[in-house]
Amino acid sequence: MHRTRVILLTLVLASTHDAVGQRSAASASRGGGGGGGLWYSVAVAPGWARVTCDICAGRRQTGVSAFLGVGGSTSRALRVGAELAGWRQSEGGVTQTLMSVGAAAYWYPNLARRFYLRGGAAIVMHRASDGTDVVTSSGIGPLLGVGYEYLVSRAWRIAPFAHYSVGVVGGDVKFNGGQAASGATVSFLQVGASLTRRMSNNQ
Repeated sequence: MHRTRVILLTLVLASTHDAVGQRSAASASRGGGGGGGLWYSVAVAPGWARVTCDICAGRRQTGVSAFLGVGGSTSRALRVGAELAGWRQSEGGVTQTLMSVGAAAYWYPNLARRFYLRGGAAIVMHRASDGTDVVTSSGIGPLLGVGYEYLVSRAWRIAPFAHYSVGVVGGDVKFNGGQAASGATVSFLQVGASLTRRMSNNQ
């Protein structure tokens, strides 16, 4: 089930990336600036993960997380891309990891400022293991977030952000590979600062 979801989401992300690339190339061939071009973003930040279900504790755990995004700008007010975020925490002999894979759009409502709103969709997968038993949870749901970019140079930006992803559709919990519960919600919050590079002739 997890493999099928990942394959489907990968196909969606690939289609999105191809469409963005084609649009950027078309814009370049027309000589249109408009803020088009590729971008990538990275961050290492504190993260909080939680799994809730009928048999889950539902506590929000704090750990170290990382973020990677890559995509294209369709205009000066909108950029889209594929994103990967990961989280890890160890305590009491139990190691927990989380991965969020999705596609997101960043909208800048006021071009005179660098504030953005982020939205999209992702599959969120959580794993907990004590070295003997393994509990996995997953779900598909929205990506949300806000941030504010500060220009470091013409191409580079630093952006304090708060990003949130939650898997609510098709959520389940498995114990050592067997179904343990359904209706699970897997949520993930990151708060930190990202470093973004925009590779464009019109920054």
